[in-house]
Amino acid sequence: MSFCSIVCHEKNKQRKFAMSDPAPGFPTHGFDSPQNITGFIQILPCAETDKHIIYYGPQDVSTRIVTGIIFSVFAGVFSGVPLYFGIRGWSKLFERPMDETGYLVGGALLIGIAMLLYFGREILWTLFGKTFFVASKQGLEIRKEFLFLSTQKTIDCRDIKSFVLHRKRVSSSSKSGSGSSSWYTLWVIGRKKITLTSKTPGRESVVWLGETLSDWFGVPFESSR
Repeated sequence: MSFCSIVCHEKNKQRKFAMSDPAPGFPTHGFDSPQNITGFIQILPCAETDKHIIYYGPQDVSTRIVTGIIFSVFAGVFSGVPLYFGIRGWSKLFERPMDETGYLVGGALLIGIAMLLYFGREILWTLFGKTFFVASKQGLEIRKEFLFLSTQKTIDCRDIKSFVLHRKRVSSSSKSGSGSSSWYTLWVIGRKKITLTSKTPGRESVVWLGETLSDWFGVPFESSR
């Protein structure tokens, strides 16, 4: 297959996915079971007509497990390498703690442990965490649940100025070549910038959430530059 054919094929795929993006807006009240919007979004039943409950996150166990495996690979690379050099030079940390070698070994250990804790948190949240958004005429409520722990934050509708989509490209390289993937984040802008979603690989879920909430609160939906 020629290079031009590959490019055309990819463009056709992108057009197809763009056309299949779900239309923004909440479903009409009256349903009794959760309504799937995308692979990351469900609308839960609610008796109050001026309130909508959004469950945001992987909707099935297999997706959670696959996402957890991906984070495990990142953890192995970003924490494993510095930990390897730190553990290998462990004895030098005590022999020469105040010279350049001791600083390098100590720094490698700190970086490795910090990255291990960071990705460990992401893996646990992916497997057991849940995020809910409750949109009402009074404002936007953000609820996060992790096992038996939960947090809640409410943003008054008068403080919501806009919703912003941010795209971050992550480059990767291997023996077969180099490539890149995109992670999407949604912010709500008010008195301060608050992250609603982060590290989401699916653009359609973040776009639907941003457009739907911006329509509901009557504020702009923008893309960061």
